[in-house]
Amino acid sequence: MQSNEIEAIPPSRPLQHKARGWLFLNGNVAREEDLVRMFRRSICTPEHFVPEVDRSKKVLLITAAFERGQEHHDRHLIHMFERLHIDANWRGNFPQNIQNLSIYNMFMQFQKQEPWLYRRYNEKQEQIKVVKKDYYIKISHHVERLEELRNYLHIYNPDLNIFDFYHSDKIRDNPYFFVLNMSSGKARRRQKALDHLVSSPQLMAMCHEFRNIIDHLVYLDDEIFCLCQEIECFFLEKSGIRTNALYQEQRAELIKRITSSATIFIFGGRVFVLVNRLRFYELGPIFEEAIQMGTNIFGISAGSICQTRRFSLSFNRSGSAGDVFAADNGLGLVNGIRIFPHADDIRYIMDADVNELTLFTLRHRENAVIGLREKSVLLCETYRDPVDNNEYKRFSSIGEHPVMVFGERGEIVQLGHLDEMFMEGCKFYSGIVQVATRRDVLQLEKKWREQYQRTRHAMSAAVSRQDC
Repeated sequence: MQSNEIEAIPPSRPLQHKARGWLFLNGNVAREEDLVRMFRRSICTPEHFVPEVDRSKKVLLITAAFERGQEHHDRHLIHMFERLHIDANWRGNFPQNIQNLSIYNMFMQFQKQEPWLYRRYNEKQEQIKVVKKDYYIKISHHVERLEELRNYLHIYNPDLNIFDFYHSDKIRDNPYFFVLNMSSGKARRRQKALDHLVSSPQLMAMCHEFRNIIDHLVYLDDEIFCLCQEIECFFLEKSGIRTNALYQEQRAELIKRITSSATIFIFGGRVFVLVNRLRFYELGPIFEEAIQMGTNIFGISAGSICQTRRFSLSFNRSGSAGDVFAADNGLGLVNGIRIFPHADDIRYIMDADVNELTLFTLRHRENAVIGLREKSVLLCETYRDPVDNNEYKRFSSIGEHPVMVFGERGEIVQLGHLDEMFMEGCKFYSGIVQVATRRDVLQLEKKWREQYQRTRHAMSAAVSRQDC
């Protein structure tokens, strides 16, 4: 490809040069019609890689998270997609092309027909509850002690916060780390407070204990996550469920419905009910297979949470960031992020409590922590760059409300329309999670193309010299 041809190709935008299915993560849209309206084009033109599925525009509804017994209260959803001129293909009272996964009802059928296997499933669930209860007891006194230290340190250091106390070991080596991007006046006040902190052996000992407690809480968070995973795997491998005829029949039907769909909507509600049913039938790899074929997945609230590898309902709407529920396994379709919908309902987000947000982010440090509002949408996609033909990931805000990204300094970065977050696998990822406006992305794209052209010219010149 010649340089002028490269210049003629416009920089890739979201929903272009699709290499895998698109994943749309929404916070808590009040009306499903609003989400459908925002992305009508993507629903009506799904760009599935299987031509037959693409032509069908088939929509799969996953409503297992609805209230008990409400899974098939979906007629309004079916009509919503029919108004987009998607043919439901009715056969009697059952639409074939705007279909419900019906996984909750299948599970209830399995419960009735296979009571012994269900008993083993229920025992597994009870065991996980016991393990989590032990976890809550184990962390409670750590959380209480953390609060005591935090209050005491803040009394003697009102100009400092949790971020400073946690990273106090860096004060002597890198004091500028604590005054980054601050005005000179504020930096001087903080530097004075830092000098006071480091001069007190007692306060530094408290900071050391404070840091150790947070690190231990993260360790316990990881431990409970692994324990629950092991219990789940043991059940699936040893209970005999995989060889059960009814289970195999039901799973085959669920796989057929998922892999034949161009668009999948996973709706909100009871997240643990939704995830437990999907994991019971081991559908994570099936969703991944569908995405590889170009299936697009829309998640609303619980439907967004379940797509991540690991989730926890850590935002206590009335309490503090120290109240963290044990992490659970999602489907693993999106890695490296924690999704928290209903972000507008969280007191310390609305109050912009720096200490609470810092503590919350430190507890989830292995992931980017994302808050979603009613009409926030985080698009997670993989695209093939038309210039170098390589595949890259892209995480962009494409909803009507901003996507919130939380930093460990307690800051909230609002991603506006088409702003991006650079994570592992992204073209401009540099080893740490970063955010960029659309304008920044275009500037980086320009520099990248210039460098790419220089590299190609140098390679061409080297080949020419060899030929001579």
